[in-house]
Amino acid sequence: GYALFKPSADSSAFQPDPRSYIAGNHHLDYFKFVGRVVGKAITDGQLLDAHFTRSFYKHILGRKVSPQDMQSIDPQYYRSLAELLQMDIEELGMELTFTADSEEFGVFRTR
Repeated sequence: GYALFKPSADSSAFQPDPRSYIAGNHHLDYFKFVGRVVGKAITDGQLLDAHFTRSFYKHILGRKVSPQDMQSIDPQYYRSLAELLQMDIEELGMELTFTADSEEFGVFRTR
């Protein structure tokens, strides 16, 4: 496969795969081709049995992505973000630092 898309956390929709670069120097051309196929299907009134995440649709349409759109991509990240937005940071009396763990082809990184 070309690793262009990956299933969302709930597996009902697809989103672009950040590892798509493994398809080589032409991976952006592959996305362009997929976009043309989807556009042609829409123009011709054809249904595609592929669904994308809400945030991806918003990105395509040039609309602002909201924190709620993250829920289908990474539910744990969304819950953590929602909790942070509800907290009064000044009441906690501590300074917060943030890190992100990622895994790519078996290599784990903390940033």
